[in-house]
Amino acid sequence: MAFFVGRTGRIVCIAAAFALCGGPVALAQSSPDVPIETGDAQPESPVGDVARAETPPPPAIQLPATPPPFEDGRACAGCPPRRIGTSLLWVTAVNGMYELANLIRGQDTAKITPETWWTNMKRGWEWDLDDFAVNQIGHPYQGNNYFTTGRSNGMNFWESAGLTAFGSTTWEYFGETNQASLNDFINTTLGGIALGEMFHRTAWLVRNTHATGKSRMWNEIGATALDPMSGLMRFMSGDASRVVDKPADMIPSSLTAVASFGLLWRGSNTEAVEPNTYGFFETDLLYGDALSGSTHTPYDAFTVRLSFGGGSAFSEARVRGRLYSRPLGGASFAIAQNYQFNSNPAYRYGAQAFDGVFIGEKRFNPRWSLLALGGGGATVLGAVDSIPLSGIAPEEPPPDAGQGVSTGPRYYDYGPGANLLATFILRRDNAQIVNFGYELHHLHSIDGVRANHLLQRARLDVTFPLRGALGVGGSTEFFSRTTYYADDAGEANYHFPQYRVFLTWTIS
Repeated sequence: MAFFVGRTGRIVCIAAAFALCGGPVALAQSSPDVPIETGDAQPESPVGDVARAETPPPPAIQLPATPPPFEDGRACAGCPPRRIGTSLLWVTAVNGMYELANLIRGQDTAKITPETWWTNMKRGWEWDLDDFAVNQIGHPYQGNNYFTTGRSNGMNFWESAGLTAFGSTTWEYFGETNQASLNDFINTTLGGIALGEMFHRTAWLVRNTHATGKSRMWNEIGATALDPMSGLMRFMSGDASRVVDKPADMIPSSLTAVASFGLLWRGSNTEAVEPNTYGFFETDLLYGDALSGSTHTPYDAFTVRLSFGGGSAFSEARVRGRLYSRPLGGASFAIAQNYQFNSNPAYRYGAQAFDGVFIGEKRFNPRWSLLALGGGGATVLGAVDSIPLSGIAPEEPPPDAGQGVSTGPRYYDYGPGANLLATFILRRDNAQIVNFGYELHHLHSIDGVRANHLLQRARLDVTFPLRGALGVGGSTEFFSRTTYYADDAGEANYHFPQYRVFLTWTIS
């Protein structure tokens, strides 16, 4: 996906404040003005005696001392206590909650026993046949709960990532009677990390830790809706009512959110998808400074896009979080994690990927500038609609399949791949006027229809500020998909143009 910067093009940043506090330490120091006793008689001088008598003592030297530890092993006053053992127990409890929910729903896969655990450990991994939304949204959201369990118990990003893998693995082997699924493990772990850190930081934007009473309760409830595990831990520990400063690394110095709503028309070159017009609503959140220099703090800069409508109730979700960056000449180089989900009547695509991106800005004058981004990377696991060869009949599910058992047919392919991206944004007074983005994805199917899929997407947005936060704009978009079947069995080509008109509302 393109490293989108939003319709305003406004870059925001976060600055972490660090303070050193220590006590004075007096060090002995010889004064060069005081003569050294050698045993020989020194001539006495009344003036010298007066001078020595009035010479002030050498000043005490202040050395920084290690800040005192906060109570309960907290890294800061507003940070949660560090509880590794509790994190492991609560991840297991999260799996138990999902297991109980599946039992209540009557899922046959929830009827687990020690025998099913042992069977799963002997059978190894498979590719499951669950629905697209279950695998590409449901499992990443479940992984998000593992991740935020770690963050809400004082674990850092990388420790919480390991906890997410632990939760995913134990669920696959012990949470269901189904054979452990490799695609579920990857989507739950990587997608859970991306969604988890995004929701964790977004929830801290909602909290007002200096408030009290009902207003405090309601913003804690709002934050819990975004990050349920952190909210639960805060209410249980009493942190939801403690009046303290927020953790410094959870406070962005500025923030931009853009909401767009309007009409979308989509065309098609295939009879399988009819041209149509839909309403849509889209939000972009920009957190952190994409142009900042060296950083090793994961997700101190990230972007989120959520789209609703356009032919599907929930049509797009993108999270792109910076893991590392460093200056490079007049630009910067960043490594980013990418979660992507697209679902509409024309195509479905999902991916867990990592990219290397070069970012630079050219200022023409104090008011006009051009932001450029470009790079590429690897898709660890991608999913895309299957296009079966002509004459192949779809599979039928077994008639005796139990409730919740993955029997298929599954109409999308899985595999790794590669991607390229480029974005150019023309800005006036830091407000986006023109935004052009291009992305290319290659996916090699290893489960599904044997083929190589090549997907391209280009989008051009033009936005004009009207008054205050209100703006108006339009966009044109082109999606192209070519599938090359294995063994020179031919290829399939599909094209879907899209046009949008919309109003925007910007908060920053």
